[in-house]
Amino acid sequence: MSTFSLLLLDLDDTLLKNSSWFDDGFTHFIRNHPLTNHLHAPKLLELFKQPPRNLIEKLISNEYSPSAFKRARWEYVLKHFNLSMDMESLDGLDNLFLKTSMDFITVNDAITSLVIDLSRNFELGIVTNGLYDPKQKLVNMGLGEIFSDDKVFHAEQLGYRKPNPNIYLKALEYFDRKPSETLFIGDSWTHDVIAPMEVGMEAIWVNVNNVLPPTSHKPFAIVSDIAEIRDVLLSK
Repeated sequence: MSTFSLLLLDLDDTLLKNSSWFDDGFTHFIRNHPLTNHLHAPKLLELFKQPPRNLIEKLISNEYSPSAFKRARWEYVLKHFNLSMDMESLDGLDNLFLKTSMDFITVNDAITSLVIDLSRNFELGIVTNGLYDPKQKLVNMGLGEIFSDDKVFHAEQLGYRKPNPNIYLKALEYFDRKPSETLFIGDSWTHDVIAPMEVGMEAIWVNVNNVLPPTSHKPFAIVSDIAEIRDVLLSK
């Protein structure tokens, strides 16, 4: 059994596969919205998921608020199809996309079982950069009671994003844990391995693409699927 007392987990592409809600929900939304139902949905999804780097950098540097970034991303996508909307309409479009896509998040019995078992042995928290309401995602996943609102540390609300050390330290402060008592679990080498380790935590890298580690950091464990952490942390 592990000696850690606190597990901090990434959400998107760690506990929740983005393809299960973002891709499918976006495609459904595009094909049913009167503004976009005549457009090529796969191309629109591709553009939406790969906005220009300068937009991402403005979000990371806080030059753009999350709301401003979302508007700029929609503007970029619609411009490709020679469409434009005012700010209020862009916000409405994004809110409707969110409402539609959230319905594609459902309970995954394997994830639920894993999280319940982990919660019997560790305190659990979520630390996420995700732009779209992590608390509602967790509710739809059936994990809202385990990850209550105060245990979700969301970059959009806090004003700083992974890999900024403050977001990890905020979680440690809430749980009153030392970095040495804490294990971070996630799919991003930069956000979920390097940054937590540099504030003194250990990390498990969920390496779903089976790529080589980009740096010499040595995480506590590397797994190819989140389910494998059961054997890493719960085997006796």
